[in-house]
Amino acid sequence: MSGADQSAAAFCADLVRTHDFDRYASTLFVPADKRRPLLALYAFNVEVSRVRDHVRQALPGEIRLQWWTDALTGSGHGDVEQNPVAAELLSAVRNFDLPVDRLTKLVDAHVFDLYNDPMPDLAVLESHFRDTSVTLFACTARILGDRSEAVDHAAEHAGLAQGVTLIAARLPYDAARSQLYLPLDMLQQN
Repeated sequence: MSGADQSAAAFCADLVRTHDFDRYASTLFVPADKRRPLLALYAFNVEVSRVRDHVRQALPGEIRLQWWTDALTGSGHGDVEQNPVAAELLSAVRNFDLPVDRLTKLVDAHVFDLYNDPMPDLAVLESHFRDTSVTLFACTARILGDRSEAVDHAAEHAGLAQGVTLIAARLPYDAARSQLYLPLDMLQQN
């Protein structure tokens, strides 16, 4: 492994350790050869899920998210692999046949975060979870070597459960920035 590769891997590990410690800690219990691609996946998730925290207006956030979509689809501008997270993620995509379409949907789902629009209904919320949390569970399973239908089914349920849990846990934080993930139709009924 070259010095640049080690540096990119260390960058991803530090990013996940700092911003998503639960996932970081989970990587300590997987075989060493799976840890690096998992950290790349989780660092990518940290990068796209925190875009709103780095911008004051939606347009710069959309541009940042589009950069990730372009990097994943191979239409990036310049050498996208100069970005340590992109370099590690693209390596994981190649080595573990991670579904680029699902990863781009994960990026697209975070466009919602840039606006203060309420979540319209439960169906849209479930779709948001499928594109975010479920995708992470499914890609994690691929990296760990299991591609069965049963595991995909379990990833679906785990992602939906995690999504609901995160909404409840982050309610004060999201409310402070005028973001509402609770479905509007459910709020209007009660």
